[in-house]
Order: sequence, then C-alpha cells, then structure tokens
Amino acid sequence: MSANKKAFYYRPKTNQSKSPAVRWTFVILGWIFFVLGIVGALLPVMPTAPFILLAAGCWARSSRRFHFWLINHKYFGKFVRDWENNHAVPLYAKWLATIMMTISTSMLFYRLPADMLWVAWLVAAVCSGVAVYLFRLPNA
Repeated sequence: MSANKKAFYYRPKTNQSKSPAVRWTFVILGWIFFVLGIVGALLPVMPTAPFILLAAGCWARSSRRFHFWLINHKYFGKFVRDWENNHAVPLYAKWLATIMMTISTSMLFYRLPADMLWVAWLVAAVCSGVAVYLFRLPNA
C-alpha cells in the first residue's frame, strides 16, 4: 500500500433491524449522539467518547453507510474500532476522564450549599465507579 493511501476498514456484519421505523429511529439517534459528541469535543464540561460510541452503536443497527463513515473517520475512527474490537480505551483517555470527573466533583463540593452536599457525594460515588470501570478495561 502506498504512503498516501489510507486503509479502510469494512465491517460487513451489522445488526440492522428489519423495521424501517426502528432503522430511522436509530439513524436519527445516531446523528443526535454524534452532534453531542462534537459539542463535547468543543466544551470541556461535556464528554465526547460516550456519545461517539453511542452514535456508532446506533448506526451499526441502522445504516452501514454512516457506520462505515464513522469507523473510518479521521479523528474518531480508531477509537470506535478499538472499542468495537476489544472494548479498549486509550490510557490517556482514562486519565483525562478521571481528572475531569475529579475537577467537576470538587467544584460541586465547593459550590453547593451545605444542605445539598448529598448530591456532591452521590456524584462522587458515581464518578468513582466510572473511574474503576474505565481502568479495568484494556488499554487501546
């Protein structure tokens, strides 16, 4: 393969629904999640990866064309392929997510009034669970 040729990954097996209404629902949900993922890439308070993975999952069940486009995307393709093949997450993404969750949770403890601190503790427990889950996944 020449240096300027890009390798394309073809995933012929998708779990497409037979119902057009279900397929259209998944196509629309996929676009909503993809747009939310793009917004998350631009805003530091919103995650990107979960929305992109949700978009990939929706499009795998509805549109081979959109799914193929996403798994070959310049920025998101490798991440989606790693997840689909191995449920793997890059180590830097694990650390970035954990640091962002820690900062966000710390801000809750700082900003919430004393009678609402239970919300901050609940968020801290959920974020801790997510961090443990992330670090148990294989590195991409």
